[in-house]
Amino acid sequence: MNNTTTVAVFGGTGFVGKNIVDMLRADGFDVHIFSRSTGCDLLNLNATSAAILQLRPRYLVNCAAIVGSVNYVSDFAADVVDANMRMILNAYKVAQQLRDGILINPVANCAYPGIMDLYEEQHMWDGPIHPSVLSYGSTRRMMLVLAECYARQFGVRSINLVVPNIYGPFDSTNPNKTHALNALVIKFVKAVKNRDESVEIWGTGKPIREWLYVKDFARIVSEVVRDRMDLVQPVNIAQKSGFSVIEIVDAIRDVVGFTGTLTFNSRYPDGAPKKVMDDRCFRAKFPDFQFTDLNNGIAETVAYYREIL
Repeated sequence: MNNTTTVAVFGGTGFVGKNIVDMLRADGFDVHIFSRSTGCDLLNLNATSAAILQLRPRYLVNCAAIVGSVNYVSDFAADVVDANMRMILNAYKVAQQLRDGILINPVANCAYPGIMDLYEEQHMWDGPIHPSVLSYGSTRRMMLVLAECYARQFGVRSINLVVPNIYGPFDSTNPNKTHALNALVIKFVKAVKNRDESVEIWGTGKPIREWLYVKDFARIVSEVVRDRMDLVQPVNIAQKSGFSVIEIVDAIRDVVGFTGTLTFNSRYPDGAPKKVMDDRCFRAKFPDFQFTDLNNGIAETVAYYREIL
């Protein structure tokens, strides 16, 4: 293992960032965390630039983001687009100053057109983003725009990994800020703990989503760094399969042992009806990668939240 490779992780104390930090360190890399909680806010360009130029990492993993539920990114749309755009711009300005660093971007698949059932990389720009995620999804598309523009003018190299709904340990415990599957786990763990008779599900439960266990994504990032992969075009981190929210709810119920009733609150928006990603490009680049079984991933997520709630 080449443990001399230095990696900086923006947002390294957050949900996805922490999992990536832990995986990279376990694989022997020299990993440094940059986040507001460690005194380095990506919204502060001068401070971030000074710290990165002193460290001179080979890779910059950009996990810094303001995220939340469909309800959150709609209610606080201006705040979401403002903060995320400034962080993305600053990440590229830092990479430009670094000159020889490679920026790895997790790109949420809400950047795809909302009317598609199957997301293929070559059709990213074939329609508008779903209105329910306009504020956040637009900033994810801008990651791809900045990647192309900074490559053309300054030679900045980017690796753009397009991800579906991510779940697993270390996410927020605030249901309005937590990723969708984790928010459901929290509700059911609390319901069992409090002996509640019912659980409310936001939306109709009908949307179909592809789900990615966060530690699987961390393994992929570590593989990219280890093998010095040169992924010029965006790549879906895809399994080409999806489950409805109702199916996910049933799986969580079985794991936690909840026997009460369910209510579906349709006042909350569902978002796009289906989000499943094509996996042909992924399998060409990662032919031997094995994803964590959904039920096993849910069980590990439940175990984590049972410890902290």
